[in-house]
Amino acid sequence: MNNDFSQSVFPEEYNVYESDIKSFYPERARNTHKGTYGSANIVAGSVKYIGAAALAAEAALRSGCGYVKLTSCEYVKLALAAKYPQVIFLDEPDLNSQAIAVGMGSGVNKELYNLIERLLSEYTGTMIIDADGLNVIAEYGISLLNAVRKCRVLLTPHVKEFSRLTGINVNEILKRPIESACAFAKEYGVILLLKGADSIITDGKRTSVNTRGTTALAKGGSGDMLSGYICGTAARGLEPFESALCSAYTLGVSAEITSKEKTDYCATAKDILKNLHKAVKLLTK
Repeated sequence: MNNDFSQSVFPEEYNVYESDIKSFYPERARNTHKGTYGSANIVAGSVKYIGAAALAAEAALRSGCGYVKLTSCEYVKLALAAKYPQVIFLDEPDLNSQAIAVGMGSGVNKELYNLIERLLSEYTGTMIIDADGLNVIAEYGISLLNAVRKCRVLLTPHVKEFSRLTGINVNEILKRPIESACAFAKEYGVILLLKGADSIITDGKRTSVNTRGTTALAKGGSGDMLSGYICGTAARGLEPFESALCSAYTLGVSAEITSKEKTDYCATAKDILKNLHKAVKLLTK
């Protein structure tokens, strides 16, 4: 079964153009410092999924934010500390960060669910929930999204994760992807990035569809780096909807560049990460 909506024909009003994305990369004033560009906190990784934390953190490092912090278990921190000397390693999430991304490679467990519940009640910035963060919400109860919260929430599911969250059959979602995404975003007061060959970004009122990218992104690690990049762009000042749109588009452009160099077959998430600077340069020239 083809679990994407790449064959859907979306109305032109949802199209995203390069000129729309350029504004998300404003010229940086010379008299600025790292504090000007915000702090991104990645809460990710486990003994089994060290790579998820690495990809998310490295993507955040390339997003333009001032600080990148990684909250993870001791095993992950020891494995990555020497490779990423720019990253600040933490035991607990830093609630003073402008953006927090949680769930990438964390494992499905009640501890993660409790952490997300606590962040939703205490945190005041932008919170991105991905991967196992979505899976624990589906497993232990989506009701926590109905609780009063101070932070802005962005969810980044692929179609199967969205099906688990909503209880709607995958085929039904594929028939009406925009309607399904908008209804969910409106019901829970979140921004939703529904990932596929074409990705839908909506807050229930505004909706955009990103069509940039190649099947080089249809590999493990792509979602981790997308969440990391979103976290970094939100930290440097973009609104959650803008962060999702900017990040999906930029990684799509990077994937296109990488596919031309290495083919869709041979390109990896790491290759796409290494070409992010080429995508940003193209978007800002």
